[in-house]
Amino acid sequence: MGRKLNVIGFISGGKDSFFSLLHCLANGHNIVALANLYPPLSLTSGDGENFDLNSFMYQTVGHSLIPLYSEICSLPLYRQEIQGTAINQAKDYSVTDQQADDSSKRVLQVSTNREDETESMLTLLQRIKDEHPEADAVCSGAILSTYQRTRIESVALRMDTVPLAYLWQYPRLPTPVSREDGLLEDMAAVGLDARIVKIASGGLDEDLLWENVCAEMTRKKIARVMKRFGGSVLGEGGEFETIVIGGPPEIFNGAIEVDEVHRKVLRGSGGEAWLAFAGGSVKTVEKETTREIKSIRELRIPNLLDEPFAKLLKTLEDRTMSTPTSQSNLAAQGFSPEQHAWTITESIWVGKRTTRVSNLSASSIDNDTRTQMTKIGERIRFLVKEVLHRSPYDIVFSTILLRSMDDFQAVNQEYAKLFLTQPNPPARVTVACGDNLPSGVSVMLSLVISHHRHEMDPRLHVQSMSYWAPANIGPYSQATTISLDIRNAAIVFIAGQIPLVPASMDLVTVNDHSQASGSDGALAVFRLQATLSLQHLWRIAESMSVGWWIGAVAYVVSDAKDIHQKASIAASAWTMMHRQRDDSMSSDPETAAHDADFDVWDQQHKSGGSFQLVQEHETLPNFARLSIISADVAEVHNTRTAVSPFFAVQVDHLPRGSDIEWQALGASRAPIKFFETVSEFGYSLTVCSLASDEMVFGSIGIEFLNTDSGLNLRIDEALLAFQKRCQVGSIADMHLTIYSRHKTEYGKAKVQLVPCKSVWSMDGKELAAAIVVTYETAMPAFEERTNLQS
Repeated sequence: MGRKLNVIGFISGGKDSFFSLLHCLANGHNIVALANLYPPLSLTSGDGENFDLNSFMYQTVGHSLIPLYSEICSLPLYRQEIQGTAINQAKDYSVTDQQADDSSKRVLQVSTNREDETESMLTLLQRIKDEHPEADAVCSGAILSTYQRTRIESVALRMDTVPLAYLWQYPRLPTPVSREDGLLEDMAAVGLDARIVKIASGGLDEDLLWENVCAEMTRKKIARVMKRFGGSVLGEGGEFETIVIGGPPEIFNGAIEVDEVHRKVLRGSGGEAWLAFAGGSVKTVEKETTREIKSIRELRIPNLLDEPFAKLLKTLEDRTMSTPTSQSNLAAQGFSPEQHAWTITESIWVGKRTTRVSNLSASSIDNDTRTQMTKIGERIRFLVKEVLHRSPYDIVFSTILLRSMDDFQAVNQEYAKLFLTQPNPPARVTVACGDNLPSGVSVMLSLVISHHRHEMDPRLHVQSMSYWAPANIGPYSQATTISLDIRNAAIVFIAGQIPLVPASMDLVTVNDHSQASGSDGALAVFRLQATLSLQHLWRIAESMSVGWWIGAVAYVVSDAKDIHQKASIAASAWTMMHRQRDDSMSSDPETAAHDADFDVWDQQHKSGGSFQLVQEHETLPNFARLSIISADVAEVHNTRTAVSPFFAVQVDHLPRGSDIEWQALGASRAPIKFFETVSEFGYSLTVCSLASDEMVFGSIGIEFLNTDSGLNLRIDEALLAFQKRCQVGSIADMHLTIYSRHKTEYGKAKVQLVPCKSVWSMDGKELAAAIVVTYETAMPAFEERTNLQS
């Protein structure tokens, strides 16, 4: 379990914020105070309840009952009026200004949205921290709303506190009950009493007002209505609002009572109705009756692994025991880093949709790593603005190669300065290559820059701790996208994923999962790490509606003795997850709204009515998107036998001491032609063509070589086969990413190099090199590309 946090509970009075607080307690944290914002008294009438602010951010119905929480919760309650309105209505909230702090040589982020209602949280939480300096975390009840979550994250992080959102994506987490109302059933199990105080959806009648939403009959009625009329069973689209009047004794020592004579139904436009309260009282729970009250002991903590990944872990254990051990051929032959140090040059490749700037470094024996990163940052700013006429916001992916992972923090601090004013920085992967990097180079960067950056292109940047996937700790997003010409289609860049337990952000151990076992010690840990980090990759991809993988790399840390087995474990995990498919995911309306660019709360509040599901959720892998083309480019084969390209790459170190990091590129809502692997003498080739050949990707495995000298010849042969099969332009029009232990200075195309210890194929063979080829149709004019690339 991670470090114990002292939590400020940001509450609206609704079910979600209080249920999230229960999960804070279950994860070992301490609640120090409650925080609440209420509508300005100048806008409310004499009894204080006849007005519903309809804030984009805050629930205000029932606000007159909130002061009673200080009595029934035995926690200090801090309140403040909501100031301002929703000026910044973007789904992703961010500060938009910066200023230097000379005392600490830092750059502070300062909001220029001072009149936005979100900033009311900042002043309130600062007041609480003044009274409770030990407070170091802020908890919210965000479930599916990026709009709400990003605003709380913005405020929490500016106050140097950890944002917690244990309910984030909760309906997608492993559950023993139906997905549709599983969260409400979990609330009922611990005795949460949350009364409906507002309805705003067709089919929901006024007789539901003041009913306990957690009660079985109420849940069933809401589910029937949502199935008929459309909407969220959890009320995530504003279909209804609740106020908690009691719950388990770990938080509540009493309950709120409001007699019927003190409740009045008010009606608005469009069938809206809510309760106004003329007063309430507190009923203290007698000590002798506490045994009958449901407890937090009944709180269900989601399993660490989804069922498909739990099955995967068990299968991996069985297979590992039967896999013969062998060491890297390179290691067996005594190859040394000094003999094979790389000479690497910067390159710029310009395609139709992206520019790829590769191998940026600031080589100098005299400069420390931070200084090198500072110089690289200056180079990036110049290239992006002055040469490419873009902004840092157009960067969608970066690869950071370090000599030593000990330098990660220093590099991270300088790298972050490139993206201070944007809410969603690029996705990225970071690995340490050790002495395979050129002499004098301590850090090297490569970038993918979008030419057609649109504000509507979704990015996923979750900074709150939850059960779902690791929070972003640092300047990167979990996923970024580039739109294609086909409507809603995109390629999706997924950041490197390491096996952190999301709820604690600690590296997973065998104690975190009962099924993780085996007499083979380190390999048992590796199997669990490989499975959990692959689940992170899968969950992020499904949130971005990825239907097919263009390809993946598993970066692996290992000694020569175990690398073959570890590479085989990663390859087996990748292959098996293409064989498993949960068809129930595609038919659940609650799950169907989980795409990162589809926010059910946002749909309600920005469209003025109950949301309707407008985009289909894709199950991964979605074989319906796929056509497999045979070697003669004629016959279409059974698509369910297909497996996306994969390589395992051995490196020196990974963040947080992990033994594996998955990184992948996916396709969202795009038709795909998948050319079967072609095995020729000395290499293998797999081609993935998207959206009528708009973008074409090739994955090439070069068979093992005893020397460096034959590598360029093999690359030539493989690229000519790619060119012929895809009917694309010349080799000079291609961009190559080469993973290899062999020294290469391939000069016929623009190249991004990833020096490594060894490379392994999906069938467990060691390779001389793995190459990812990118080709984009309708390339810019040759003269334009020549000018930029020079």
